[in-house]
Amino acid sequence: MCRWLAVLLTLTVAALGGCVSGNKDRSTARSSGPPMTGVVGDDVIYVDVAVIERTFGDAFLNQELWTEADEEIVYVEGEPAVSLERRRALEKNGFRVGQVGGLLPSKLQDLLTSQRSCQARRTQLHAGHETVLSCGPPWPQCRYRLVHDDRSATAEMDQAQCELKVVPSLADEGHIRLRFTPLLKHGETKTAFVPVHDADGQFHWGRAENQTEEEYPWLDWTLTVVPNEYVVVGAYVDKGDTLGEQFFLTREEGHPWIQRLLVLRATHMPTPANENVGRCPPLALRASLLTVRGRSE
Repeated sequence: MCRWLAVLLTLTVAALGGCVSGNKDRSTARSSGPPMTGVVGDDVIYVDVAVIERTFGDAFLNQELWTEADEEIVYVEGEPAVSLERRRALEKNGFRVGQVGGLLPSKLQDLLTSQRSCQARRTQLHAGHETVLSCGPPWPQCRYRLVHDDRSATAEMDQAQCELKVVPSLADEGHIRLRFTPLLKHGETKTAFVPVHDADGQFHWGRAENQTEEEYPWLDWTLTVVPNEYVVVGAYVDKGDTLGEQFFLTREEGHPWIQRLLVLRATHMPTPANENVGRCPPLALRASLLTVRGRSE
């Protein structure tokens, strides 16, 4: 319980920079109008995200964490049981997905509460709406191998941004269902001012940066969680040529390879329409996304 409270406190009191974008056109939109006052309604869901960075080959990200994570929870939307076929497809394409509940592993708690290079934000949205999570910096050139229906092909993209589209929805008994879809934006970025529909229902003008987009619905997966459970998404590290490795590995010129782990928590938090969240929001309603950077010893 103490560990959970420590992480919850970190997620709720942080209000630093950084952003996670999400809209139906799946373009990256930056508001040029007044700030959003808050999403209201009975179906409001808050999504906290942490991206942990370690040096390539880190023992915790590759072995230790997964001894305490449940990897048998992936299924395809509409199927009541675990989809072994979908899990195999994710593995062949380098994605590793698990769920952690109850007391967090002490090492994971330490990384989530680290004060080193920590930026924090949370996204809030209505159930059934999507948010898009950037999984790392863009690749100037991205070359990867795709395995689909036991056939392998190589793809190569310039100026590629790896992202996960996440759509939360409400399930029975206070559970939240999360559907994840990998997508990759690439090529020349075109900027235009367009009308933006915020999650709170308001329209304003925003700057949209659009790229060509490749979506992989045959690699989507669904998890069902309760508020005290975390989703962890990483990569099977092998030769560096799978799609999953492009999502969670980065190498900058003159620096060693960096490996990342995505940690996500969702909470259903009904917000009455008459509650003035724009003027003085309570701590539990503050928007935040947590990015934690660390290095192996």
